[in-house]
Order: sequence, then C-alpha cells, then structure tokens
Amino acid sequence: MEAQWKGQTLKVTGNWTARWLFLAPVYQLWLDDQLLDEQGGPRLSPKLEALFEDENGEISHIEADLLSIIGFRPSCEISIEGELLATDHVEVENFLNPFLMLFILAATVAMFYVGPEVLQRYLPV
Repeated sequence: MEAQWKGQTLKVTGNWTARWLFLAPVYQLWLDDQLLDEQGGPRLSPKLEALFEDENGEISHIEADLLSIIGFRPSCEISIEGELLATDHVEVENFLNPFLMLFILAATVAMFYVGPEVLQRYLPV
C-alpha cells in the first residue's frame, strides 16, 4: 500500500518471514527508502508508528493501523497527526509460505504416526 504525502511516498509492506516460523506476517512502514517501523507476529491489530522530522524541523507523528486476521490482504489506515491520509489493503508477499510450513509439519507428523517400518516397506532402502 502506498500513499503520497508532501511529495514523499509512505508505504506499508508485509511479508511472511521465518522469524515466526512462516505462520505470522511482519509489516513494515517506509517513507521513501527509509524504514520507519517494523511490527509483526501473531497479532490481530499491529500498529506501526514513527516520528518524522522534515527539512524545516517540523515533527510529524505517522501511524499505520492494520487489521490482519490471517494475513491475507489486511486492511490498513495511514494517518498523520491523527488525520486519516489513506485506507487500502496491503499486499503481503510470500503468501504460500504458511501453507508450505503447515504441509511440512503435517507430513512429519504423519511419518511419525505410521512409523519407520511402514516407510521402509514402501521405500527401497
């Protein structure tokens, strides 16, 4: 999600990372190419906040409130000094990572359940 503010670009991104075993996304708040805040984990409403000082010495409080139920296209509201600037959905990268992790965990549990004798019978080892 991107929004323009005073000739600069505010951006909120999301990504499924290994930090939470690919089961919770991490969100980042960017101003142009500068990372302002990072928040993630198993939270329903992560909040990204930053204080930004421009060339004139004016300090602005930037907030991004997200509503992330399962991390699929979470809604985001960007506000500056309490005034709503933009509302949109965040595209979260690597959306297949949690499904792959759950598949790997389920396959491992299934292999432990059936035991090595069954696997040896069907695999030429």
